[in-house]
Amino acid sequence: MQVNNILKVELHRHIEGAIRLETMKEWVVADGLLPADSTEEQFRDFILIARPVDGLAVFLEKFSLIHRVLSSPERIHRMAFEACADAYAEGVRVLELRYSPIFIQGERTELSFDAIHAAILDGIHAAQKQYPLAVGLIGILGREWDMPTASRVTDFFIANRDTILAMDLANDEANFPSGPFAGVFRRAREAGLRLTVHAGESLIPTSSQSIRSALDELGAERIGHGVQIYRDPALMAEVAERGVLLELCPSSNVRTRCIESLAKYPINAIRAAGIRVSINADDPGVFDYDLNHEYRAMADLHGLTAEDFSQINRDACAASFIPEAEKEKYFPADGTSGGSALSGEA
Repeated sequence: MQVNNILKVELHRHIEGAIRLETMKEWVVADGLLPADSTEEQFRDFILIARPVDGLAVFLEKFSLIHRVLSSPERIHRMAFEACADAYAEGVRVLELRYSPIFIQGERTELSFDAIHAAILDGIHAAQKQYPLAVGLIGILGREWDMPTASRVTDFFIANRDTILAMDLANDEANFPSGPFAGVFRRAREAGLRLTVHAGESLIPTSSQSIRSALDELGAERIGHGVQIYRDPALMAEVAERGVLLELCPSSNVRTRCIESLAKYPINAIRAAGIRVSINADDPGVFDYDLNHEYRAMADLHGLTAEDFSQINRDACAASFIPEAEKEKYFPADGTSGGSALSGEA
């Protein structure tokens, strides 16, 4: 089945996890992290997670390299521009990118939140001049943060709610529950930010509880990943009844060993329960695949058809936090573009 020619809506792509391999190679050499004469294999081993690793902790450690190289507004601008360009090339016409200013800033106090955000926006706007797509931003809090930090970053998101659509909570759900963040999520919601939460990603005994907490304590409108829900039929029925969309990230869940294999990915069980889903690449720059890889896997391994993908993209567009008028420019509300062909090789 041809999937490259499907117009797509992607709701879950981390901008810091979408840096091109060639760009990362350039930066790690410039920063003296690897010698210029390193082999392709050495570069790939240093930069990528090309095979399953033992859980999210190892994956999150890989992001420390990304933090090290995101050292200037110019690089941040380039990261944002290329993320949009690559998504467009994959057929995406409605794109939500998410990022954490704390992650990018780290100890570099000279790189302010405002400078980081401005560089990302400038990169997005430059890309939109060349590539017609709707783009929205989601700000991320880390589960491991203390409350003063979470509150400070929430304040920043609220102050920039004209360019930040929503707030998210991410990272280690096994050791850091959602409950303590209820207050900042309530403030964000009252200020007009939309809400999505990473939950039900990790293969842990409390995955259902994590999803329920995201919905009931934080007020999440969408769930990032949520794949472990297939183990809990009662929760699936509840989520379907509430109309909550799951931002599924198939290969990401396999690489972090949250799901055994793409062949065993439970997309059909989840959809059969009446739950709306989107299909997402999550961190394509880290994992070395693109969104078309995800679509192809779901078609080849689980029998998803052009009509299935059309419905998935219509649901994703409806659940996107980007304003309706902006979405309509690139992905009509009737979903007629959801299975339309693009020019070029499929």
